[in-house]
Amino acid sequence: MQKYQLKCVDCGHVTPDFATWLGQNQECPVCHSKHAEIEYSADYSRLKELMKGQPESFWHYFEFLPLTDKNNIVSYKEGAIPLERWGFLEDYARENGIQNCQIYVYRNDMNGGTNTFKDIAASMAASIFKENHVENYCIASTGNTATAYGKYLAMAGISAAIFMPDNAIASSIAEISSYGQKVYHVKGDYSKAKAVAADYAKKYHILTSAGNIDPIRVESKRTMVFEWLRMLGKMPDVYVQAVSGGTGPLALDKAYRELKPHFPELTYPRPLLIQTDKCDPMVQGWEKAVKNGFPEGYEKDYPVIQNPQTKVSILGTGNPGTYPKIAKIMRAHNGNFLRVKEDGIADVARLVAFERKTHIGPASAVCISGLLEAIRKHEIQDGQTVLVNMGEGIKRAPEFLDELRHDCSVVSSVEECTVPNLSDTRKKLWDAVR
Repeated sequence: MQKYQLKCVDCGHVTPDFATWLGQNQECPVCHSKHAEIEYSADYSRLKELMKGQPESFWHYFEFLPLTDKNNIVSYKEGAIPLERWGFLEDYARENGIQNCQIYVYRNDMNGGTNTFKDIAASMAASIFKENHVENYCIASTGNTATAYGKYLAMAGISAAIFMPDNAIASSIAEISSYGQKVYHVKGDYSKAKAVAADYAKKYHILTSAGNIDPIRVESKRTMVFEWLRMLGKMPDVYVQAVSGGTGPLALDKAYRELKPHFPELTYPRPLLIQTDKCDPMVQGWEKAVKNGFPEGYEKDYPVIQNPQTKVSILGTGNPGTYPKIAKIMRAHNGNFLRVKEDGIADVARLVAFERKTHIGPASAVCISGLLEAIRKHEIQDGQTVLVNMGEGIKRAPEFLDELRHDCSVVSSVEECTVPNLSDTRKKLWDAVR
């Protein structure tokens, strides 16, 4: 085997490289599945050496990524994200009877491209397409993927047609088009945008995204596990993420299965996945499965929410096609899905801004809301290490900043002013989320 090969998850057929895979329209020529995983010929003992270094980007792990020539790398130093220990969340856990847990936040808003968790996949895609002489690409996205791919593909000289639903953020559309990429603002929800993108790809014979199972996305994102091992020296006990399509859980699972034979001491973190009450098809499917004792075919039984009315557009996947795969992962590792109230996420973002002086986007606020809910429900145990995979900063949703105002008074004279007290402010903010 050369550096890597792609193996069909459904039938086992091996595709030798990405040049062949892309030429096959990103599907298995035998069973036509689009789900392939990459196997490497690399010496995995090398990972221990790499983990001693200080990476500038996820390309630090080049030996374990499906690119053959480093000259084709398109990067803005993404993926080298420090873990931050957020003590105020640990304090909240203690208030709720959970002692000595350690809570780390993996802040994807610190990525160097567009400040989102999509930068790593976009860097990988642009590099692979550059290496394999791809000239055009199309993708449907609610925002973050569109922005990241728009920027990175433009950097690689690749033309992109990007299809966005009618609830896409205007600033994202403006940013993408400023790179010279073509944006199609589709009249309809995300499902409609995906359908139009698929028709476009078929009509013009242009490559399009294979979605959350795309090996480009999964392979790049799995490097987050390498980084956790580098910084923590172990796997976390609990993994928390807001979920829409689910590349994160798929990447975590792939990395674990890949590394376990070489690092037998690894344990699988218990996954807790979060959705809002405005778009929660995975939560509903899971609750039904739990209630009925996980009957045969439970993983295929989930609702489809047409045109979900959520303000968190990047979590607005009403028909999550990856749920059957994710549900099996969740059951195998004692995971759980949690629902949070979308109306309360601005309160959580205000709290984070106060305690950490950090502005988070709405999807990240959903994630932190889910962690608070997990603490209240004792989904986390004494002494556990918790890793929170947080997706976006305020740059990706600037209008959300308007919702974070508090205690702002309009006055006409000094007689209307009082002396502020930070302790009182802290109490008000905590009371709003408890």
